[in-house]
Amino acid sequence: MPPRFKEFYKPVPTSREVRQRRLSHERQLRSLQREQVFMGKRLCFRTPQESETESEYEFTPSDTTEIISGLKSTKHDVRVSSLTSLSTRLERPSEEVRNFIQDQGVELLIGFLNSTDADEKLQSLWCLTNIAAGEPGIAQTALAAVPYLLALLSSEDAEIQNQAIWAVGNLAAEGESARNQLFANGVLNPLVNVVMNTTDSTLLQTACFALSNMARMPNSYFNRLFDMDVPQSIARQLVQFKDDMGCVTELAWVCTYLTAASNSHQIDQIMATGAIETFLSCATKSSDIANTALIPIIRTLGNIAAGTDAQTHSLVSQEKFVQLLVRSIEKTSSRAIEKESLWVLSSVTAGSKADVNTMVNAGIITDLARIIEKQNFDLKKEAAYSLLNIAIVGQRISDLPNRDLVPEFVEFVNSQDVELVRMGIQYIALLFEQLPDRQGPELLRGVAGGIDALENQVAVTDDDNARSILSALIDDFYAEGSM
Repeated sequence: MPPRFKEFYKPVPTSREVRQRRLSHERQLRSLQREQVFMGKRLCFRTPQESETESEYEFTPSDTTEIISGLKSTKHDVRVSSLTSLSTRLERPSEEVRNFIQDQGVELLIGFLNSTDADEKLQSLWCLTNIAAGEPGIAQTALAAVPYLLALLSSEDAEIQNQAIWAVGNLAAEGESARNQLFANGVLNPLVNVVMNTTDSTLLQTACFALSNMARMPNSYFNRLFDMDVPQSIARQLVQFKDDMGCVTELAWVCTYLTAASNSHQIDQIMATGAIETFLSCATKSSDIANTALIPIIRTLGNIAAGTDAQTHSLVSQEKFVQLLVRSIEKTSSRAIEKESLWVLSSVTAGSKADVNTMVNAGIITDLARIIEKQNFDLKKEAAYSLLNIAIVGQRISDLPNRDLVPEFVEFVNSQDVELVRMGIQYIALLFEQLPDRQGPELLRGVAGGIDALENQVAVTDDDNARSILSALIDDFYAEGSM
Protein backbone atom coordinates (compact mmCIF):
# COMPACT_ATOMS: atom_id res chain seq x y z
CA MET A 1 0.00 0.00 0.00
CA PRO A 2 1.55 3.35 -0.95
CA PRO A 3 2.34 5.45 2.16
CA ARG A 4 0.33 8.35 0.74
CA PHE A 5 -2.84 6.32 1.01
CA LYS A 6 -3.21 6.92 4.74
CA GLU A 7 -3.07 10.63 4.14
CA PHE A 8 -6.05 10.37 1.80
CA TYR A 9 -7.94 7.90 3.91
CA LYS A 10 -10.62 9.50 6.03
CA PRO A 11 -10.72 7.55 9.31
CA VAL A 12 -13.89 6.76 11.19
CA PRO A 13 -14.98 9.66 13.45
CA THR A 14 -14.16 9.52 17.14
CA SER A 15 -16.56 7.63 19.37
CA ARG A 16 -17.97 10.93 20.64
CA GLU A 17 -18.58 12.17 17.09
CA VAL A 18 -20.20 8.87 16.16
CA ARG A 19 -22.49 9.01 19.14
CA GLN A 20 -23.50 12.59 18.50
CA ARG A 21 -24.22 11.71 14.90
CA ARG A 22 -26.30 8.73 15.95
CA LEU A 23 -28.27 10.79 18.46
CA SER A 24 -28.99 13.39 15.79
CA HIS A 25 -29.93 10.62 13.37
CA GLU A 26 -32.29 9.12 15.93
CA ARG A 27 -33.98 12.41 16.71
CA GLN A 28 -34.56 13.29 13.07
CA LEU A 29 -35.68 9.95 11.69
CA ARG A 30 -37.51 8.43 14.63
CA SER A 31 -39.21 11.40 16.28
CA LEU A 32 -42.23 11.41 13.96
CA GLN A 33 -42.94 7.70 14.47
CA ARG A 34 -42.29 7.99 18.17
CA GLU A 35 -44.59 10.96 18.70
CA GLN A 36 -47.42 9.74 16.48
CA VAL A 37 -47.46 6.09 17.45
CA PHE A 38 -46.01 5.59 20.88
CA MET A 39 -46.04 8.78 22.87
CA GLY A 40 -48.28 11.03 20.85
CA LYS A 41 -51.78 11.99 21.76
CA ARG A 42 -54.20 9.28 22.78
CA LEU A 43 -57.88 9.38 22.03
CA CYS A 44 -60.31 8.05 24.57
CA PHE A 45 -62.59 5.70 22.61
CA ARG A 46 -65.92 4.34 23.67
CA THR A 47 -66.96 0.76 23.07
CA PRO A 48 -69.30 0.12 20.12
CA GLN A 49 -72.11 -0.52 22.59
CA GLU A 50 -71.57 2.90 24.19
CA SER A 51 -71.16 4.87 20.99
CA GLU A 52 -73.91 3.08 19.08
CA THR A 53 -74.18 4.73 15.65
CA GLU A 54 -73.60 8.34 16.65
CA SER A 55 -70.30 8.74 14.83
CA GLU A 56 -71.64 7.25 11.63
CA TYR A 57 -73.32 10.40 10.29
CA GLU A 58 -72.22 13.99 9.80
CA PHE A 59 -72.69 16.40 12.69
CA THR A 60 -75.02 19.19 11.49
CA PRO A 61 -75.85 22.68 12.83
CA SER A 62 -79.07 21.28 14.21
CA ASP A 63 -77.02 18.69 16.13
CA THR A 64 -74.95 21.54 17.55
CA THR A 65 -78.10 23.24 18.77
CA GLU A 66 -79.28 19.99 20.30
CA ILE A 67 -75.94 19.40 22.06
CA ILE A 68 -75.88 22.95 23.47
CA SER A 69 -79.44 22.59 24.67
CA GLY A 70 -78.60 19.26 26.27
CA LEU A 71 -75.51 20.61 28.02
CA LYS A 72 -77.58 23.45 29.47
CA SER A 73 -80.50 21.23 30.43
CA THR A 74 -81.76 21.21 34.01
CA LYS A 75 -82.02 17.43 33.82
CA HIS A 76 -78.97 15.47 34.94
CA ASP A 77 -79.53 12.52 32.59
CA VAL A 78 -79.85 14.82 29.59
CA ARG A 79 -76.62 16.63 30.43
CA VAL A 80 -74.70 13.38 30.87
CA SER A 81 -76.16 11.98 27.64
CA SER A 82 -75.14 15.11 25.73
CA LEU A 83 -71.60 14.95 27.14
CA THR A 84 -71.36 11.27 26.21
CA SER A 85 -72.58 11.99 22.69
CA LEU A 86 -70.11 14.85 22.27
CA SER A 87 -67.15 12.77 23.45
CA THR A 88 -68.01 10.18 20.82
CA ARG A 89 -68.20 12.83 18.07
CA LEU A 90 -64.76 14.06 19.14
CA GLU A 91 -63.18 10.72 18.24
CA ARG A 92 -63.50 11.71 14.56
CA PRO A 93 -64.69 15.32 14.64
CA SER A 94 -66.46 16.78 11.64
CA GLU A 95 -66.01 20.40 10.58
CA GLU A 96 -69.18 21.35 12.44
CA VAL A 97 -67.84 19.76 15.64
CA ARG A 98 -64.55 21.61 15.25
CA ASN A 99 -66.33 24.91 14.83
CA PHE A 100 -68.48 24.21 17.88
CA ILE A 101 -65.44 23.42 20.05
CA GLN A 102 -63.56 26.52 18.94
CA ASP A 103 -66.62 28.72 19.38
CA GLN A 104 -68.04 27.76 22.76
CA GLY A 105 -67.58 24.04 23.35
CA VAL A 106 -64.56 24.24 25.67
CA GLU A 107 -66.15 26.99 27.74
CA LEU A 108 -69.24 24.85 28.28
CA LEU A 109 -67.13 21.83 29.20
CA ILE A 110 -65.05 23.78 31.72
CA GLY A 111 -68.25 24.61 33.52
CA PHE A 112 -68.76 20.94 34.28
CA LEU A 113 -65.31 20.60 35.86
CA ASN A 114 -66.62 22.53 38.86
CA SER A 115 -69.68 20.30 39.08
CA THR A 116 -70.31 18.29 42.22
CA ASP A 117 -71.60 15.46 40.06
CA ALA A 118 -68.93 12.86 39.31
CA ASP A 119 -70.59 11.62 36.10
CA GLU A 120 -70.75 15.09 34.58
CA LYS A 121 -67.20 15.85 35.60
CA LEU A 122 -65.90 12.57 34.15
CA GLN A 123 -67.73 12.94 30.85
CA SER A 124 -66.53 16.53 30.50
CA LEU A 125 -62.95 15.35 31.10
CA TRP A 126 -63.45 12.67 28.47
CA CYS A 127 -64.44 15.36 25.98
CA LEU A 128 -61.47 17.56 26.89
CA THR A 129 -59.13 14.58 26.56
CA ASN A 130 -60.26 14.04 22.98
CA ILE A 131 -60.13 17.74 22.20
CA ALA A 132 -56.54 17.82 23.45
CA ALA A 133 -55.82 14.82 21.25
CA GLY A 134 -57.00 16.66 18.15
CA GLU A 135 -55.25 18.78 15.58
CA PRO A 136 -53.38 21.86 16.89
CA GLY A 137 -56.12 24.36 16.08
CA ILE A 138 -58.57 22.45 18.26
CA ALA A 139 -56.16 21.16 20.90
CA GLN A 140 -55.01 24.67 21.76
CA THR A 141 -58.51 25.55 22.92
CA ALA A 142 -58.28 22.95 25.69
CA LEU A 143 -55.41 24.86 27.30
CA ALA A 144 -58.03 27.14 28.82
CA ALA A 145 -59.01 24.22 31.04
CA VAL A 146 -55.52 23.74 32.53
CA PRO A 147 -56.18 25.53 35.86
CA TYR A 148 -59.27 23.37 36.36
CA LEU A 149 -57.45 20.19 35.36
CA LEU A 150 -54.75 20.96 37.90
CA ALA A 151 -57.23 20.73 40.76
CA LEU A 152 -58.37 17.30 39.54
CA LEU A 153 -54.89 15.77 39.32
CA SER A 154 -55.16 15.04 43.03
CA SER A 155 -58.83 14.03 43.02
CA GLU A 156 -59.86 11.32 45.45
CA ASP A 157 -61.94 9.79 42.65
CA ALA A 158 -59.43 7.59 40.83
CA GLU A 159 -61.38 7.59 37.58
CA ILE A 160 -61.63 11.38 37.48
CA GLN A 161 -57.99 11.71 38.47
CA ASN A 162 -56.93 9.32 35.71
CA GLN A 163 -58.96 11.15 33.07
CA ALA A 164 -57.58 14.55 34.12
CA ILE A 165 -54.03 13.21 33.88
CA TRP A 166 -54.81 11.75 30.47
CA ALA A 167 -55.99 15.16 29.24
CA VAL A 168 -52.81 16.78 30.59
CA GLY A 169 -50.73 14.15 28.78
CA ASN A 170 -52.37 14.98 25.48
CA LEU A 171 -51.87 18.69 26.05
CA ALA A 172 -48.19 18.14 26.88
CA ALA A 173 -47.76 16.52 23.47
CA GLU A 174 -48.96 19.73 21.83
CA GLY A 175 -45.53 21.36 21.94
CA GLU A 176 -43.06 23.46 23.91
CA SER A 177 -45.46 26.32 24.56
CA ALA A 178 -48.15 24.00 25.93
CA ARG A 179 -45.65 22.16 28.14
CA ASN A 180 -44.30 25.39 29.57
CA GLN A 181 -47.84 26.62 30.22
CA LEU A 182 -48.64 23.37 32.03
CA PHE A 183 -45.49 23.75 34.09
CA ALA A 184 -46.27 27.39 34.91
CA ASN A 185 -49.68 26.28 36.18
CA GLY A 186 -48.04 23.83 38.57
CA VAL A 187 -48.84 20.53 36.81
CA LEU A 188 -45.46 18.93 37.41
CA ASN A 189 -45.64 18.52 41.21
CA PRO A 190 -48.97 16.64 41.43
CA LEU A 191 -48.08 14.60 38.35
CA VAL A 192 -44.76 13.47 39.79
CA ASN A 193 -46.48 12.79 43.09
CA VAL A 194 -48.84 10.35 41.37
CA VAL A 195 -45.96 8.58 39.61
CA MET A 196 -44.08 8.42 42.90
CA ASN A 197 -46.84 7.14 45.16
CA THR A 198 -49.68 5.44 43.30
CA THR A 199 -50.27 1.75 43.79
CA ASP A 200 -52.82 1.60 40.96
CA SER A 201 -51.55 0.13 37.69
CA THR A 202 -53.89 2.08 35.41
CA LEU A 203 -53.17 5.37 37.15
CA LEU A 204 -49.42 4.77 37.00
CA GLN A 205 -49.53 4.07 33.27
CA THR A 206 -51.53 7.22 32.55
CA ALA A 207 -49.33 9.35 34.79
CA CYS A 208 -46.19 8.02 33.09
CA PHE A 209 -47.71 8.78 29.70
CA ALA A 210 -48.29 12.38 30.81
CA LEU A 211 -44.88 12.68 32.47
CA SER A 212 -43.15 11.33 29.36
CA ASN A 213 -44.78 14.01 27.28
CA MET A 214 -43.86 16.64 29.87
CA ALA A 215 -40.25 15.43 29.70
CA ARG A 216 -40.09 15.99 25.96
CA MET A 217 -37.67 18.61 24.77
CA PRO A 218 -37.72 21.46 24.32
CA ASN A 219 -39.00 22.65 27.67
CA SER A 220 -37.85 25.13 30.30
CA TYR A 221 -37.84 22.85 33.34
CA PHE A 222 -36.00 19.64 32.41
CA ASN A 223 -33.53 19.80 35.32
CA ARG A 224 -36.45 20.06 37.75
CA LEU A 225 -37.31 16.45 36.93
CA PHE A 226 -34.03 15.42 38.52
CA ASP A 227 -34.44 17.81 41.45
CA MET A 228 -37.76 16.06 42.11
CA ASP A 229 -36.08 12.63 42.09
CA VAL A 230 -38.04 11.37 39.11
CA PRO A 231 -35.38 8.75 38.17
CA GLN A 232 -35.51 7.31 41.70
CA SER A 233 -39.31 7.22 41.61
CA ILE A 234 -39.24 5.41 38.28
CA ALA A 235 -36.82 2.84 39.66
CA ARG A 236 -38.93 2.19 42.77
CA GLN A 237 -42.16 1.80 40.82
CA LEU A 238 -40.43 -0.40 38.30
CA VAL A 239 -39.55 -2.85 41.07
CA GLN A 240 -43.14 -2.80 42.33
CA PHE A 241 -44.71 -3.28 38.88
CA LYS A 242 -42.02 -5.35 37.13
CA ASP A 243 -44.55 -8.07 36.30
CA ASP A 244 -47.00 -5.61 34.73
CA MET A 245 -45.70 -5.01 31.21
CA GLY A 246 -48.08 -2.11 30.67
CA CYS A 247 -46.43 -0.29 33.57
CA VAL A 248 -42.95 -1.37 32.50
CA THR A 249 -43.60 0.04 29.03
CA GLU A 250 -44.78 3.44 30.26
CA LEU A 251 -41.98 3.68 32.84
CA ALA A 252 -39.51 2.91 30.07
CA TRP A 253 -40.86 5.76 27.96
CA VAL A 254 -40.22 8.17 30.83
CA CYS A 255 -36.63 6.92 30.95
CA THR A 256 -36.36 7.25 27.18
CA TYR A 257 -37.10 10.94 27.34
CA LEU A 258 -34.97 11.51 30.42
CA THR A 259 -31.93 9.82 28.88
CA ALA A 260 -32.43 11.50 25.51
CA ALA A 261 -31.86 14.99 26.91
CA SER A 262 -29.68 14.28 29.95
CA ASN A 263 -26.10 15.37 30.44
CA SER A 264 -23.46 12.87 31.53
CA HIS A 265 -24.02 13.48 35.24
CA GLN A 266 -27.77 12.97 34.88
CA ILE A 267 -27.22 9.73 32.97
CA ASP A 268 -25.06 8.56 35.88
CA GLN A 269 -27.90 9.45 38.25
CA ILE A 270 -30.34 7.35 36.23
CA MET A 271 -27.96 4.40 36.09
CA ALA A 272 -27.31 4.60 39.83
CA THR A 273 -31.01 3.95 40.57
CA GLY A 274 -30.81 0.36 39.31
CA ALA A 275 -33.64 0.94 36.84
CA ILE A 276 -31.55 -0.21 33.87
CA GLU A 277 -30.87 -3.58 35.48
CA THR A 278 -34.59 -4.02 36.14
CA PHE A 279 -35.49 -3.07 32.58
CA LEU A 280 -32.97 -5.62 31.29
CA SER A 281 -34.43 -8.32 33.54
CA CYS A 282 -37.94 -7.52 32.27
CA ALA A 283 -36.79 -7.55 28.65
CA THR A 284 -34.91 -10.84 28.85
CA LYS A 285 -37.13 -12.92 31.11
CA SER A 286 -39.35 -13.91 28.17
CA SER A 287 -38.58 -14.42 24.50
CA ASP A 288 -42.06 -13.25 23.48
CA ILE A 289 -42.11 -9.88 25.24
CA ALA A 290 -44.26 -7.41 23.30
CA ASN A 291 -42.51 -5.08 20.87
CA THR A 292 -44.34 -2.14 22.44
CA ALA A 293 -42.36 -2.79 25.63
CA LEU A 294 -39.06 -3.57 23.94
CA ILE A 295 -38.86 -0.38 21.90
CA PRO A 296 -38.68 2.10 24.80
CA ILE A 297 -36.30 -0.17 26.72
CA ILE A 298 -33.94 -0.52 23.77
CA ARG A 299 -34.16 3.18 22.99
CA THR A 300 -33.27 4.02 26.59
CA LEU A 301 -30.27 1.72 26.33
CA GLY A 302 -29.29 3.42 23.08
CA ASN A 303 -29.38 6.84 24.68
CA ILE A 304 -27.06 5.63 27.44
CA ALA A 305 -24.76 3.84 24.98
CA ALA A 306 -24.39 7.18 23.19
CA GLY A 307 -22.88 8.65 26.35
CA THR A 308 -19.37 8.32 27.74
CA ASP A 309 -17.16 5.27 27.23
CA ALA A 310 -17.62 4.44 30.92
CA GLN A 311 -21.41 4.51 30.60
CA THR A 312 -21.29 2.35 27.50
CA HIS A 313 -18.94 -0.10 29.20
CA SER A 314 -21.28 -0.28 32.19
CA LEU A 315 -23.99 -1.56 29.85
CA VAL A 316 -21.78 -3.98 27.95
CA SER A 317 -20.52 -5.41 31.24
CA GLN A 318 -24.03 -6.68 31.92
CA GLU A 319 -24.68 -10.07 30.39
CA LYS A 320 -28.39 -9.35 29.95
CA PHE A 321 -27.62 -6.26 27.88
CA VAL A 322 -25.50 -8.28 25.45
CA GLN A 323 -28.10 -11.04 25.45
CA LEU A 324 -30.93 -8.62 24.64
CA LEU A 325 -29.01 -6.86 21.90
CA VAL A 326 -27.94 -10.08 20.19
CA ARG A 327 -31.42 -11.59 20.47
CA SER A 328 -33.12 -8.47 19.13
CA ILE A 329 -30.92 -8.50 16.04
CA GLU A 330 -30.81 -12.24 15.59
CA LYS A 331 -34.38 -13.40 16.16
CA THR A 332 -36.72 -10.43 15.97
CA SER A 333 -39.57 -10.43 13.49
CA SER A 334 -39.94 -6.67 13.91
CA ARG A 335 -38.09 -4.24 11.67
CA ALA A 336 -38.56 -1.53 14.28
CA ILE A 337 -36.88 -3.61 17.00
CA GLU A 338 -34.08 -4.64 14.66
CA LYS A 339 -33.42 -1.06 13.60
CA GLU A 340 -33.45 0.25 17.16
CA SER A 341 -31.06 -2.51 18.24
CA LEU A 342 -28.70 -1.82 15.36
CA TRP A 343 -28.63 1.81 16.40
CA VAL A 344 -27.62 0.81 19.93
CA LEU A 345 -24.95 -1.55 18.58
CA SER A 346 -23.44 1.17 16.41
CA SER A 347 -22.87 3.28 19.52
CA VAL A 348 -21.46 0.36 21.48
CA THR A 349 -19.00 -0.55 18.72
CA ALA A 350 -17.89 3.08 18.50
CA GLY A 351 -16.68 2.86 22.10
CA SER A 352 -13.73 0.87 23.37
CA LYS A 353 -11.92 -2.04 21.79
CA ALA A 354 -12.85 -4.18 24.80
CA ASP A 355 -16.55 -3.53 24.27
CA VAL A 356 -16.23 -4.29 20.56
CA ASN A 357 -14.57 -7.59 21.42
CA THR A 358 -17.39 -8.45 23.84
CA MET A 359 -19.99 -8.00 21.11
CA VAL A 360 -17.91 -9.87 18.53
CA ASN A 361 -17.42 -12.77 20.95
CA ALA A 362 -21.20 -12.86 21.39
CA GLY A 363 -21.49 -13.73 17.69
CA ILE A 364 -22.82 -10.44 16.37
CA ILE A 365 -20.78 -10.45 13.16
CA THR A 366 -22.79 -13.28 11.61
CA ASP A 367 -26.07 -11.41 12.07
CA LEU A 368 -24.63 -8.12 10.84
CA ALA A 369 -23.39 -9.85 7.70
CA ARG A 370 -26.81 -11.44 7.19
CA ILE A 371 -28.47 -8.03 7.42
CA ILE A 372 -25.99 -6.51 4.97
CA GLU A 373 -26.64 -9.32 2.50
CA LYS A 374 -30.40 -9.75 2.77
CA GLN A 375 -32.16 -6.72 4.25
CA ASN A 376 -33.29 -3.43 2.73
CA PHE A 377 -30.94 -0.48 2.50
CA ASP A 378 -32.14 1.24 5.68
CA LEU A 379 -31.16 -1.77 7.78
CA LYS A 380 -28.05 -2.40 5.68
CA LYS A 381 -26.87 1.10 6.56
CA GLU A 382 -27.45 0.55 10.26
CA ALA A 383 -25.52 -2.72 10.17
CA ALA A 384 -22.72 -1.14 8.15
CA TYR A 385 -21.99 1.39 10.90
CA SER A 386 -21.27 -1.44 13.32
CA LEU A 387 -19.23 -3.49 10.87
CA LEU A 388 -17.02 -0.50 10.10
CA ASN A 389 -16.62 0.23 13.81
CA ILE A 390 -15.68 -3.40 14.44
CA ALA A 391 -13.07 -3.16 11.70
CA ILE A 392 -11.60 0.14 12.90
CA VAL A 393 -12.18 0.47 16.64
CA GLY A 394 -11.88 -3.26 17.22
CA GLN A 395 -9.13 -3.66 14.60
CA ARG A 396 -10.85 -6.83 13.39
CA ILE A 397 -11.22 -6.37 9.65
CA SER A 398 -9.74 -9.83 9.08
CA ASP A 399 -12.50 -11.39 11.23
CA LEU A 400 -15.24 -10.14 8.94
CA PRO A 401 -16.65 -12.41 6.19
CA ASN A 402 -15.11 -10.06 3.64
CA ARG A 403 -15.67 -12.24 0.59
CA ASP A 404 -19.41 -12.07 1.25
CA LEU A 405 -19.40 -8.41 2.23
CA VAL A 406 -17.40 -6.92 -0.66
CA PRO A 407 -20.25 -7.22 -3.24
CA GLU A 408 -22.63 -5.49 -0.82
CA PHE A 409 -20.29 -2.59 -0.13
CA VAL A 410 -19.60 -2.22 -3.84
CA GLU A 411 -23.36 -1.85 -4.21
CA PHE A 412 -23.15 0.90 -1.60
CA VAL A 413 -20.64 2.73 -3.80
CA ASN A 414 -23.10 2.49 -6.70
CA SER A 415 -26.02 3.86 -4.68
CA GLN A 416 -27.48 7.37 -4.74
CA ASP A 417 -27.25 7.69 -0.96
CA VAL A 418 -24.24 9.84 -0.05
CA GLU A 419 -23.74 8.16 3.32
CA LEU A 420 -23.90 4.67 1.78
CA VAL A 421 -21.35 5.71 -0.82
CA ARG A 422 -19.07 7.02 1.92
CA MET A 423 -19.31 3.78 3.87
CA GLY A 424 -18.72 1.67 0.77
CA ILE A 425 -15.54 3.61 -0.01
CA GLN A 426 -14.44 3.43 3.61
CA TYR A 427 -14.84 -0.34 3.78
CA ILE A 428 -12.94 -0.96 0.56
CA ALA A 429 -10.18 1.37 1.77
CA LEU A 430 -9.89 -0.68 4.96
CA LEU A 431 -9.54 -3.87 2.94
CA PHE A 432 -6.77 -2.37 0.85
CA GLU A 433 -4.96 -0.91 3.82
CA GLN A 434 -5.23 -3.58 6.50
CA LEU A 435 -5.43 -6.98 4.82
CA PRO A 436 -2.01 -8.50 4.07
CA ASP A 437 -0.62 -9.78 0.77
CA ARG A 438 -2.85 -7.56 -1.38
CA GLN A 439 -5.96 -9.47 -0.35
CA GLY A 440 -8.00 -6.27 -0.64
CA PRO A 441 -7.47 -5.72 -4.37
CA GLU A 442 -7.98 -9.44 -4.96
CA LEU A 443 -11.31 -9.38 -3.14
CA LEU A 444 -12.44 -6.40 -5.21
CA ARG A 445 -11.27 -8.09 -8.39
CA GLY A 446 -13.59 -11.00 -7.56
CA VAL A 447 -16.67 -8.77 -7.72
CA ALA A 448 -18.17 -8.11 -11.13
CA GLY A 449 -18.05 -4.38 -11.74
CA GLY A 450 -16.09 -3.75 -8.56
CA ILE A 451 -13.39 -1.48 -9.95
CA ASP A 452 -15.94 0.05 -12.32
CA ALA A 453 -17.92 1.26 -9.31
CA LEU A 454 -14.86 3.11 -7.98
CA GLU A 455 -14.04 4.59 -11.38
CA ASN A 456 -17.61 5.72 -11.94
CA GLN A 457 -17.79 7.30 -8.51
CA VAL A 458 -14.49 9.18 -8.87
CA ALA A 459 -15.91 10.75 -12.04
CA VAL A 460 -19.14 11.99 -10.44
CA THR A 461 -18.36 12.77 -6.81
CA ASP A 462 -18.27 16.38 -5.62
CA ASP A 463 -16.38 15.40 -2.48
CA ASP A 464 -12.68 16.19 -2.88
CA ASN A 465 -11.70 13.90 -0.02
CA ALA A 466 -13.68 11.00 -1.47
CA ARG A 467 -12.14 11.65 -4.89
CA SER A 468 -8.65 11.46 -3.38
CA ILE A 469 -9.41 8.19 -1.61
CA LEU A 470 -10.96 6.69 -4.73
CA SER A 471 -8.00 7.75 -6.87
CA ALA A 472 -5.60 6.14 -4.40
CA LEU A 473 -7.64 2.93 -4.40
CA ILE A 474 -7.77 2.79 -8.19
CA ASP A 475 -4.01 3.43 -8.44
CA ASP A 476 -3.34 0.67 -5.93
CA PHE A 477 -5.69 -1.72 -7.74
CA TYR A 478 -3.76 -1.27 -10.98
CA ALA A 479 -0.33 -1.10 -9.28
CA GLU A 480 2.49 -2.87 -11.07
CA GLY A 481 2.60 -6.54 -10.25
CA SER A 482 -0.94 -6.67 -9.01
CA MET A 483 -2.43 -8.29 -12.08
